[in-house]
Amino acid sequence: MLQILFILTVIIMTSSELSYTDARTNFSLKVEDNITGEDGLCIIVFCVVTIPESVSDPIRTTWFKGDPQNLSVEVSNFKRNIGFPQNEKECSFSLNHLVQGKSDGEYRLKLEWGEGNVYIFPQTVNITVKELTQKPTINVPLLTAGEKAEISCKVPGDCLLPLADIVWTGIRPNNTRLGARGVPGRSEHSSIMTFYPKPEHHNTELTCTVTLQGRIRTESTVILKVRHSPVILNSSRCFVWGDELSCMCVSSGVPSPQISWPVLKDSTKHSSAVSVEENISISNISIPGFSKVSATVECVSENLIGTTKMEIQVHNHAEKQNPKK
Repeated sequence: MLQILFILTVIIMTSSELSYTDARTNFSLKVEDNITGEDGLCIIVFCVVTIPESVSDPIRTTWFKGDPQNLSVEVSNFKRNIGFPQNEKECSFSLNHLVQGKSDGEYRLKLEWGEGNVYIFPQTVNITVKELTQKPTINVPLLTAGEKAEISCKVPGDCLLPLADIVWTGIRPNNTRLGARGVPGRSEHSSIMTFYPKPEHHNTELTCTVTLQGRIRTESTVILKVRHSPVILNSSRCFVWGDELSCMCVSSGVPSPQISWPVLKDSTKHSSAVSVEENISISNISIPGFSKVSATVECVSENLIGTTKMEIQVHNHAEKQNPKK
């Protein structure tokens, strides 16, 4: 005989959890009563049911939406790897691959045991599905030119089996692979790209686009910062006007390099100026009365990553002309 018990006696509501006890049957339920998810993602609803001693295992728990006699939707049970007292049973459930306008609604719990015994809890869990607002999470390590790097893009949410396609744009990776990690019921799914950064990758935009269920698209973009050794640019130059030496050394690097001139060690009178803008350092020096003019002057540029040197050719010019009287 099919027996359906449907009696409400005590309901205690808080802001996040509803606790229900049926004094007649001693069934009790603790569950969140209002859950909001996002389109394309998933949700897990945690709940615990207390079973009276008169009800023996096996007990089947089913969350459903619609008419109890004609269920339109049954959802998957979810079990955590934790222990419960003997008279308690987990009744958590998950909704995967949410669809706005379809997954929304009121869900109720049905218990079945023995020969046709059924108990349906009268209270409901209200599920609301909103538009997707979450974006992929891109994790970028410290990048150094020439060193292997792995950048990951995590799919929004923590679904066990997300229906997701992941595409990288902005840089052509050497390799990509899928990754997953987490605890039971909650996991992180990601795409991991491997590449070898170059100095020209500095300030490059890298975008990760995730398409969920083949219909919902979301993306995130980061600007890469690539550390690299200094490079002294060809715009560096030295020249002599009369007996005055003037030099300029231009160097780029990340972090911004510091420039030094060994020639200044032998000079007691000189002037210098340094400017730094967007990882380019410019050093200007002037040495009056400079008589030891050689064919080149050395510029040294260094930062945390490395050091580079350049012998800058000295160009001789005519003596400074005095203004005509």
